[in-house]
Amino acid sequence: MRPQTESLELIARYLNSPSDLDLQSQVTAFRAASPENEAYFLEIEEVWQQSAEAGRLERTNVAQSVQQLKSKLAPVSVPKAGIITWFRGVAAAVVLLVAGFWLYRSTTPPNLIVKTTAKNQIDSVKLNDGSVVILAENSTLQYAENFGTEKREIQLDKGQAFFKITKDPAHPFKVVLHQSDVVVLGTSFNIKLSNKAIELGVKTGRVVFTPYKDGATSILTAGQALTYDVEKRELVSKTSQNLDSWLTKELTFVDTPLEEVCKQLTSYYGVDIKLQKNSNKAKKLNARFANQSLEEVLMILNETYNIKIKKENNQINLITP
Repeated sequence: MRPQTESLELIARYLNSPSDLDLQSQVTAFRAASPENEAYFLEIEEVWQQSAEAGRLERTNVAQSVQQLKSKLAPVSVPKAGIITWFRGVAAAVVLLVAGFWLYRSTTPPNLIVKTTAKNQIDSVKLNDGSVVILAENSTLQYAENFGTEKREIQLDKGQAFFKITKDPAHPFKVVLHQSDVVVLGTSFNIKLSNKAIELGVKTGRVVFTPYKDGATSILTAGQALTYDVEKRELVSKTSQNLDSWLTKELTFVDTPLEEVCKQLTSYYGVDIKLQKNSNKAKKLNARFANQSLEEVLMILNETYNIKIKKENNQINLITP
């Protein structure tokens, strides 16, 4: 890694002349050398962009300014020892400026943003690392306007969300769920949170679920899911079938028992659906429904299994022959 003062000078020259191809090449190589270099560049870039002087520096003729500075300094005779002292002072000021900024960023609480969705509303949030969170209705998410240099962490307070996380091995991504949390590197997954349970399903990549502090962790990969009973502190593993159906508007069943089909239909359509079996013969469903109404789905079940449909109050009973 370059000495920090040299790196700072390189980045400053590049930010002052971003169209310089040679500087572009050097800065690109510097950023690609390590995650620390990338983080350092982004911090300096942010300071540069936010500085009130940035606009004036961009409009400055650097060569002309340097020449004018030389002409003004020419009549002044400075002893060699004085020059060395002056450069030491400038170097110390630069170090203090950078150190002060990093200390400020590490000790100042991040600016938290609260995102809430209403009934029948789906909304999305793009985080400053490029990750995207899609919120289902009646959900609340807390996240930092800008992540710090050490961690990426957000909090899902209630509801359901689908996460598409930008890969960054040096900075794992954490989703806090009350006493539980999910840690990922780069993946996509769905979380449904209530006071009683947490449902977690992984679509791509891998996640680590921790139910409570010092609790045994569970590693889930693509296609896997679990339900965690908050009160009983119990985990139930299952496939991640249809956990993101609220977003895709699709229901896919592969050798799925009818009891499980009813549970997923209940969750998706918001109507209590119960199965009453008159035989011990196991029935499984293989089907895909896309943007179809509950009535259409029930009609297909009726035609496939000769199921009788009986509606009572707010409940639908499916009766097998």
